[in-house]
Formats: sequence, structure tokens, C-alpha cells
Amino acid sequence: MRELFVFGAGASRASGGTPLGKDLVWDYFNGCSSWSPVGHDALPTEEAQDEQRREFADLIVFFGKIESRYPQLSGISQELNAAINEGRFADLDIGKPYYIDEIMEDLVRDTKYADEIKLVRRIAAQHITQTSYGSNNDFYKKFIKSLKNKIRDEVSIISFNFDCLLDDDLSERVYFDYLIEFDGIDSRRCFYRPGRGIILLKLHGSLDWRLDTSTGAITLLPAEWGESCGGEPCIFLPHEEVNQKISQLWNAAEESVRRADKITFIGYSLPTYDSDAIKLFQSNVHGGIWIEVIDFSKATIDRFKELFPNSKIEGTIRDLSKDG
Repeated sequence: MRELFVFGAGASRASGGTPLGKDLVWDYFNGCSSWSPVGHDALPTEEAQDEQRREFADLIVFFGKIESRYPQLSGISQELNAAINEGRFADLDIGKPYYIDEIMEDLVRDTKYADEIKLVRRIAAQHITQTSYGSNNDFYKKFIKSLKNKIRDEVSIISFNFDCLLDDDLSERVYFDYLIEFDGIDSRRCFYRPGRGIILLKLHGSLDWRLDTSTGAITLLPAEWGESCGGEPCIFLPHEEVNQKISQLWNAAEESVRRADKITFIGYSLPTYDSDAIKLFQSNVHGGIWIEVIDFSKATIDRFKELFPNSKIEGTIRDLSKDG
């Protein structure tokens, strides 16, 4: 039986604490600042305030730009500045119309917002990297060990996540093949061999793929790479048009879906804004396929039953964070 696993933000959230779509960017300061819990008495020193402003410089700029674009968000810059001055978390009330996926749908329609899009992409990378750093990553580690002795004809993986939590396990000899023709491979990833290992299709890109925006070249970096490596990560937010190499991964994903006898969706709800993903599965799932949905929400399972009425849907409501 050929099995395809599909991972969404819920899986990475449970395993590594990365933000869900509703929290991406907006919860960056509260989730990654070094402040003590709200309620401590001492105000931060000027040095501490300056350090926070340097660390969250991109976020501060973004708040200013997005506040002028959406008057309904008026006051978020003032609140962030006050939080830094007072050494507390920011009190933000961001509704669904302003989640990053919704804002991106608006921004990509107008070329004059190219700088804002780059800024959002950079902050998203910072947010995900900092939240996943040092995590136990128990869920993914357990999953990776289950792949020991599996061959690529038996199992493949699609991930809609940017993070690098799903990574090779050298001790268990579990390797992944991204099916990307990299223009360069960092010496610290010398064990990577195209054509070897389980196929892992990261359809929105990955934080350890460095993109040269002038040439389009992509370099494979260590999974724990930082900004010191230069360049920018090759990632694509919702509604962005992917480049040619990522587009080829979507073609490979179509083949993986068509060949699968069973598809297991983990922490992924096929959100309505991700129309390309919905088309990917609805156009290539063959009749009678076995679909397993593992999620914390019954609504997600019901959604799959509506999207795939001719398939056998097996739903499991589960808190993935307890699977480690």
C-alpha cells in the first residue's frame, strides 16, 4: 500500500510550538520577546528597550505600514511601543479579516506593496525560526522513527510548513529527498543525496533553502540556519506565486496524490484560502481512496467529508502535542 502523509501547521504547532496561521506575525513579539510574564513590577532599562527594538525592528516597521494601510488597526504601533517601554506583552486584538493569509490576499493584488510582502515574509521566517528553536519536537521525532526501513515506493510526504522540524535522522538512517535541483549544497548537509530517501515535498518552500533573488538559485543549508548565512529563505506565503522550481514540486505532488492508496492528513484543514491545495487533492484523489484525518477539531473532519464525498473518511480527534 502506498501511503501519503500531509502535514499542516497543526502538526508543527504540536511538535515544535510554531505559530498557527491566525498567530503568525501578530504573536511574534509576545511569543518571542524576552520579557518576564505580565505583571512584574520593574520597568526595563533603556538598554533593554533598545535591545527589543533592534530584535523586533522589522515588526515595528510592519506595524506602521500595515496600520496606515488598514485604519481599522489604528493603535497597534502605539501598543507595541508601550509594551516595549513598560516591559510587558502587547495587548493586540486582531480579528480574522487581518490574519496574515487575508492580508496577503489583498497585498499581492497590487505591485506597489512588494516591499510590504517581503517584510511579511521576513517576519514570518523570524517568527517560525525563533519559536521552533530548542523545542523537544517529540511528535515529528516519533513519526520519523516510524519511517525506519521504509522505502520511497511505500511512503511519501507533503508538507505545507516552512519549518525544518521534520528532518533527517542520521542515527536511524532515515533520509528525505526534497526533489529540488539545488544549485548548491552547504558542506554541513554533505549527507544529502538527491534520489535517496523518503520523498518530502515542501510545497510552500523551506527555511533552510536559501534563495538568491537576483538569479533564482537555491542553496540547501543546515536545518538550523540563521540570518548570518545571508540571502533570504525560499518560502512562499498564501496567495504568492511560487517560482519555477517550487512549481515543479506541485507537479510531483499531483503524482504522489494519484499514486496513493491512503492519504493521512495531520494538523491540516485544507483552508478555503488555499485554493491551490484544494485543487491539488480534489483533482487527483482517485475514487475509493482511504483518507485519514487527524486533527483536534471535529469541524475539520466534517470539512473533509464534504470535500471528498466519494472517499472513505476516517477521522480521529486528537491532541497531537500529547503524542510525543
